[in-house]
Amino acid sequence: MFELYKKRQLGDYIVDSFTFFKNFGKHFFKIFFAINVGMLLIMGALMYLFLETNFKSLAGNNLEKTTPDELFNYFDSYPLLGGFAILFLVVIIFLSLFNSSYPILYLKLIAEKNTNDFTTQDILAGFRKSLWKIIKFGLGVVFIIFPILFILIIALFFLCFVLVGIPLLIVAIPTLFTWVNLSFYTYLTEDKSFFESLNHAHLLLKEDFWSTIGASFIVMIMLQMVQASITMFFYFVGIFAFIFFAIANPDFDKMPFEPSPIFLILITVAFVLIMALSNIFSNVLVINQGIIYYSLGAEDRISATEIESIGSNNE
Repeated sequence: MFELYKKRQLGDYIVDSFTFFKNFGKHFFKIFFAINVGMLLIMGALMYLFLETNFKSLAGNNLEKTTPDELFNYFDSYPLLGGFAILFLVVIIFLSLFNSSYPILYLKLIAEKNTNDFTTQDILAGFRKSLWKIIKFGLGVVFIIFPILFILIIALFFLCFVLVGIPLLIVAIPTLFTWVNLSFYTYLTEDKSFFESLNHAHLLLKEDFWSTIGASFIVMIMLQMVQASITMFFYFVGIFAFIFFAIANPDFDKMPFEPSPIFLILITVAFVLIMALSNIFSNVLVINQGIIYYSLGAEDRISATEIESIGSNNE
């Protein structure tokens, strides 16, 4: 059985992240897709309708004769576009809230049950129960943590001109990323406030600093390379398809712009696939952060278990 509470070194953080998916991957992604597919299909439908409405309105107008006032009132003239945008934003926010917390809730259930014998309904129940905490943490990160981190990163970028900032930036990015994720794990898993979670994550990070940020940095680079390769594949497929269409139609440059349903479907499918892949890689990365979180808390957990076993033996 996979052990969450176990002391690990640099290599263990990486190897056990892949071991986790070897043991629980099928169940993990089954729940992931059961919830995400419906939302992604809604996003795809909204994206298609938005593109179709937008392109038709553009194709039906002569932009050379369009006045600034008409451009300014573009969205006022087409409230349907605004409705699509609002619905799309709501779905994006829901997906972001769920996907950011799903790996944490999944590992929390495994830690409690010592098995993955739970269902999609258990995950959704945990998500509904923790929704307000997830929203509060998100607001805290956006309005408190991100402005501070933004200033810090900008300062490190300026230091890169004197070379000192380059190694500092390489260390700072995985450090800040891991600190925020450990804070989120603490906030959803333990009975701590927002600021207590930030402080607790800082203390955890200090326990095994170099191994922790080293593992985070390596996994981040690995996933970014894979994700970038897949994204570039879709990018080049789109370019080659456009070139092929242009070559196959000699009068391509003289053809009026008309939104083809096939063209809109391809854009929508590419968008949904890239969004799904982004969420998958994000979940893998957060699972790696969870392995680090439970490993850093292993000593206290093991000590508490030993105390409990001593008490039960005395009885």
